[in-house]
Amino acid sequence: MKILKYKKFAGLHIVCKKCGRHIEVSQTTYKGCIHPLDRQKYKAVFKANGVRKTRDLKSLDYDDAIRELLDFKEELANPIQFISKPQKVEVKIELLKDCIMMFGDWLENVDVPNHQKRPRTNGYIKTTLQYLVRFSKFLEDNKFDLNKFKIYDLNDVIVGKYYDYLDETCKMASTHNHNTKALKNFNNFLINHKGFNVPNYFGKIKLKYESMNPTSIKDDDFKKLLDAISNKDSITIYPDGRRKNEYRPYTRDAIELVAYTGMRIEETMVLKYSDIVLDYDGNVQHLVGTDLKFERAHNWNNTKAPKKVMIPTSIELENLLNRLEYKKYLGSDKYLIADDYDISRKTLKTQISHSFTFFRKKAGLSDDFSIKHLRKTFLTKLHTKTGFIESLGYQRSAKVTLNNYIDKVQVVKEINRIGFGYFSE
Repeated sequence: MKILKYKKFAGLHIVCKKCGRHIEVSQTTYKGCIHPLDRQKYKAVFKANGVRKTRDLKSLDYDDAIRELLDFKEELANPIQFISKPQKVEVKIELLKDCIMMFGDWLENVDVPNHQKRPRTNGYIKTTLQYLVRFSKFLEDNKFDLNKFKIYDLNDVIVGKYYDYLDETCKMASTHNHNTKALKNFNNFLINHKGFNVPNYFGKIKLKYESMNPTSIKDDDFKKLLDAISNKDSITIYPDGRRKNEYRPYTRDAIELVAYTGMRIEETMVLKYSDIVLDYDGNVQHLVGTDLKFERAHNWNNTKAPKKVMIPTSIELENLLNRLEYKKYLGSDKYLIADDYDISRKTLKTQISHSFTFFRKKAGLSDDFSIKHLRKTFLTKLHTKTGFIESLGYQRSAKVTLNNYIDKVQVVKEINRIGFGYFSE
């Protein structure tokens, strides 16, 4: 694999904009990046006042990149001096492939003023760019030269053919819509943030209707899953021979906590003993969680009070908290799950998700549900047994909850169980 010219220089790296890896020393060290040269950029990385500062350098020439790096370093050392420095005239980018790379930089907040920056996960950025690369590949397959294809060459005919292509290749409406939304955001970026005088072709596309049919996990299936969680026969063997133990001492506790709180996995993994609230008699009244998905979308700049979720206490949740010795750690800043382990919450979330899938298969259960269905199961039970689901803050609105999380079949079964008649008392 060919990479940009590189000589060791303090703060200088080469990053692949396709996979985000630093590749200046050895590709094998960084898990085998195989992406082409035109996806690479020089990158400056420094520490200023204890904070990591980075900047993607514009030049692809080594000497010019070094000059940019030194300017950036001086800017960090003298931030006020550089405020009054006249801005360079921006070179107008017109090629579609260059516009996509520019969009990628914007998503990563590269050279974006602080007041316009938005936090985005690496997963979101990666998948968004993959949808745009898919569109580029479609153009290439239809004999368009990407080295000449400009953003001004887009038209309704091309967009219409791509829409038909998505119709043929996307099995689910949600997949079709994810592709379309990425292109809509890209088009809006060019028009609203970069001032391109181009029609909003993708804005004319109507999203497909997504028929929601939430399902929940049967009680017996969940019990079988829990019984399968042990350190016996817990090794995954990958095709390349790698072995991974899917069991940890906290695996079952973590999966049960997701089930009994109804929170998303990442929200569950950050619950602490200090989030437990007792009543006047000293019994567990509820836990206080945070709707992280809402926070990222509507409170990303932390200008509002966090959206809290009041998690009711079930018999199962109280039993779990007793196993976790909540009375011993009550009020402390310790995580309920894996606090004593050197593991990030993000890694823990992924680990628990993978373990759930492994032990579901080990229990011989079908693959039509994942750990995410634990939330649907909890909210369905809460809805059918109490009717108080709207007031606890699990979703932004009752409509979102009813459409996306409530298993209608289970609602019918519960109605039948308690008895329903037009005239019966």
